[in-house]
Amino acid sequence: MTQYTSSDAGTDSLVEEAVSTLRTFELTEYEAKCFVALTRLREGTAKEVSDVADVPRARIYDSMDTLQDRGLVSVQESKPRRFRAVSPRESVELLEQQCRSRLDRLGTILPRLGSPDRSSSAGEVWTMEGETAVSERLATLVGDATDEVLLAVAVDALLGEDLIDALADAADRGVEVTVGSPDESVRADLDAALDGADVVETWTWWDSVPIEPGAVTSVCMVDGDALLVSADAATDLPGVRKHRAVWTDSAEAPVVGLMRPLLATAIRGDYRSD
Repeated sequence: MTQYTSSDAGTDSLVEEAVSTLRTFELTEYEAKCFVALTRLREGTAKEVSDVADVPRARIYDSMDTLQDRGLVSVQESKPRRFRAVSPRESVELLEQQCRSRLDRLGTILPRLGSPDRSSSAGEVWTMEGETAVSERLATLVGDATDEVLLAVAVDALLGEDLIDALADAADRGVEVTVGSPDESVRADLDAALDGADVVETWTWWDSVPIEPGAVTSVCMVDGDALLVSADAATDLPGVRKHRAVWTDSAEAPVVGLMRPLLATAIRGDYRSD
């Protein structure tokens, strides 16, 4: 009986992950399996690929035709035909190029679809939820800053890579960036990641760290116009919580005028007194 080793299990796991990832690039399951098998073989016949990929031999040829069209496989017209995969580095570069081309085209098309006769109503306020969604919206607001960013944040979960990069880029552009937090570890991380930004201690919305359930998790204002406020919220699942936020990019929203002086004072000069 064939022994199944931990090494076999590790390889199988990598194969499954590679196939799953390739399928996100519009490859069918058979095409992804064939390419991964051919990468392991480097080159081989339809029978060899079929044996390694566990794909019906009748489906090998159409899968290889598609992979050849994508630039991922070369074909040698011998008898039997032989197939060769491009190197892993080349395959990643090809897929990245194809993906980038589609995104660039989409970036050209979508703005042309907007109606020139329709504009947002003044003072609109939007809601959203989810840690990643809130962090990405913060990054987008900061990325549009031209003059000033005021951000108070109490939890490191919202400080995703995109938000940190957006804050750093804003500071590099000469935007006045001030970030406040009641959490010493958050401030230390921000100090290390942000050159040219002021990182300060602020307690306006918080009594303790870690923050209490239901408390505000972040408040951000950009250029005195755009505003986002997020809070910790319970879910129906025991012990599971999420971030919910309201935001606006309209200076005409009444909440913007109310929050502007409070946020400026809280972040620039509010230190906890013992």
